[in-house]
Amino acid sequence: MNEQDAGATATATKPIYRMPYGFGPSVGPRQGPGGRSFNGEWARTTTVGVAFRTEHDALVPLMPPGFEPTAEPTVRVQCHFNTDFAWLAGRGYNFAEVLFSAVYRGEEDEVEGDFVAVMWESMADPCIPGREEIGLPKLYADIPDLALGQRSTRWDASWEGFRFLEVELDGLSLQPWPREREADAETVRLGIGGSAGRHRMYYKYIPRTGDWGEADAAYATVSPPGNYDMKVLESWSGSGTVAFHEARWEDLPTFYNVVNALAGLPVLEVTDAMMGRAMVAFNDLRDQRILR
Repeated sequence: MNEQDAGATATATKPIYRMPYGFGPSVGPRQGPGGRSFNGEWARTTTVGVAFRTEHDALVPLMPPGFEPTAEPTVRVQCHFNTDFAWLAGRGYNFAEVLFSAVYRGEEDEVEGDFVAVMWESMADPCIPGREEIGLPKLYADIPDLALGQRSTRWDASWEGFRFLEVELDGLSLQPWPREREADAETVRLGIGGSAGRHRMYYKYIPRTGDWGEADAAYATVSPPGNYDMKVLESWSGSGTVAFHEARWEDLPTFYNVVNALAGLPVLEVTDAMMGRAMVAFNDLRDQRILR
């Protein structure tokens, strides 16, 4: 074991604390009661999304330091409908996310993959540890389960009644969850959402109390590709549409600026619409690292 591996192992054994402090180690996705790990516990996930090509110059202002759009800039808007999370004692939640195809260039690292610009989750419990512990850009929103029609499948996200995101997949008519396929499905190594070889990158920013405008933490992070064990039960690809609805401050007082920036991105061409159903072995993302 080299020094880097030894350090990672030592860090992984330390208890994790977050606010409110003083009540002992926190419980959450990276540590359960008594320090329990939830890695490898199976959950059911349906992922649906639409990707579109946009203008390079439109994405540049939305990128943090070190990031730039790829030569063929693409935006993917997708949602994960999750059930049976062991770390939530069998409960689930839904989350939507917006990904930009991007390259990170730092002093030591150069990584190409998907920059996760923003995530919305339907439960506060995963938002808090995700933001504080690993720097994921999580916000809260109402994300109901999929709306199924005879010739399409739809999903949306809203806050206090204001629907700011709508996605529709044309020609997709979902049937009941295929439980009969679970036992015999082959286990493969994929990234979240079913991607095989793409890194997922984030930018962690925590403001410094009292020194407003300064940061306690400001750095890019990356999750390695293919870091989940999955059993893919169904997949579909076709066409679809995605729409962000412009908001007033009165509609979304804490993130109207996020939605309006995304609503302003030109949709030059819808390149893909997809659906996947899979059993996913939980990964607590301790394998995420800082990009240098």
